Amino acid sequence: MRNSDFKFSVTIPVRFADMDAMGHVNNATYLTYFEEARMMYYLNLFKIDMTEAARQLPFILAQATVTFKAPVHAAEELKVFVRVSEFGTRSFRMEYRIENAGTGQLVAEGSTVQVTYDYEKKMAIPVPETLRKKILAFEHQSAHSSVEDIHSD
Repeated sequence: MRNSDFKFSVTIPVRFADMDAMGHVNNATYLTYFEEARMMYYLNLFKIDMTEAARQLPFILAQATVTFKAPVHAAEELKVFVRVSEFGTRSFRMEYRIENAGTGQLVAEGSTVQVTYDYEKKMAIPVPETLRKKILAFEHQSAHSSVEDIHSD
């Protein structure tokens, strides 16, 4: 993945609470950075606020992976790139790239799989066509569709 593969990014400051006893960002915190970037992606793309997000973006997180490349320390800023890279019938994959905002050094890469979900029926549902079309238009058709779901139910 290269920065040019991404149409969206957000800058996130490293907080003291992100640190562990070893003096660098705790490994679990990277999932929080992914989450923050993912929510900002949606809020920006769909022009909604947090109160509307749950109703208009019906999904649950099914899978997350992180590959660590370099440590991050206190008082640094991170640039988190995010994109939708693949659609399934009831799911979609997002990819992330995290860099030190000051130096451009790659510090982590990863992905998540979101399953579109009906919270009342408690079951996976097809990706809403409006969601798929809006994302594909934003990503300029770079996210490819697959015949099978990314994450089996």
